[in-house]
Amino acid sequence: MNKNDIAIYKRLTELYNSTDQNVVKNLPLNANTKYALFSDLHLGDGGNSDLFRDNEETMIFALEYYKENGYSIILMGDIEELWQFNFIEIHDKYDKSIYELLRSFKGNEKVYRIFGNHDKDWKRPPTDPILYNKDIQHGASEAIRLGDDIFLVHGHQGDKTCDRKTWESRYWARKLKSLVPIGKEVGISNRSATKSQIPGNREKLYYDWAKENNVFLICGHTHNAIFASKLYYWCLKEQIKEKETELKKCSTDKVRSWELYEEIKKHNINLHIEERMGRHSNQLSTTGIPLPCYFNTGCGHFNNGITNIEIEGDKIRLIKWWRNKEQRREKLWKEESLSELRKKINMKNA
Repeated sequence: MNKNDIAIYKRLTELYNSTDQNVVKNLPLNANTKYALFSDLHLGDGGNSDLFRDNEETMIFALEYYKENGYSIILMGDIEELWQFNFIEIHDKYDKSIYELLRSFKGNEKVYRIFGNHDKDWKRPPTDPILYNKDIQHGASEAIRLGDDIFLVHGHQGDKTCDRKTWESRYWARKLKSLVPIGKEVGISNRSATKSQIPGNREKLYYDWAKENNVFLICGHTHNAIFASKLYYWCLKEQIKEKETELKKCSTDKVRSWELYEEIKKHNINLHIEERMGRHSNQLSTTGIPLPCYFNTGCGHFNNGITNIEIEGDKIRLIKWWRNKEQRREKLWKEESLSELRKKINMKNA
């Protein structure tokens, strides 16, 4: 590991061992708890440089679903894009939509947040537009612990450019903001938004840390949806293989064969998108099948919607909220049992 990797590893360990409730918030995890985790929305001013703007309606649809079904919301950092926009601009655009809907979740009891590198100002906030609680002096926590073994951080912790020298990155983000509309014109804006510039080995570093500490680590930051240490790309390949095997077995059933053909076609389209976006090459483990200890929520900037993670009782799921589709909510692959995953990674409390 280089010096930067060592700093990241060290900061994750410091946070995980912290007993300061202002820094690491402890939340319950039991058969009745329901959490919906979102990260990297990067709310802007609603203008051409606001990469979240086109997914605002999709996010509203998702939040209404979670409110109706009794979920608590956990915002895992970079909810606001405070590197490129000031808070007043963001507040004026989203106060009557995203913020108002989040406030309707009964405040502190249903909505929690940790800060990321792009919304780190909530460490020293004015009144939080979501919680509206002046008694919260410290602002957002840096990490959340669910139960005994699920650890949530944004993912920028310890990194030189994203954490310790944020002011430099912030300066250039403001300077280059004017180029975002040009990117939209030529069709590259969402590529840069959903293919983070974070080094490709970063998620392997997260995975190695989670494996070493026998915990489930859930991050945002890289904009790359990962479930049980598997990139979406590799899960798509597995699903294609399964459906092709089923297709061979049911060749006499024309209806089911047509359904499978259409499903394979859809998965192949998504597979090619992942390849174009460069989200297919990183392998978390260089030897054998990776242990299912690392997860990533993805982000709110996909051309066709938003990804997030649900934890309901013992179940964990990666969800895609589609934009402009009749079926808005979709499990990107099969949900998993946390208890079963604990057995696979041989946790102490399995």
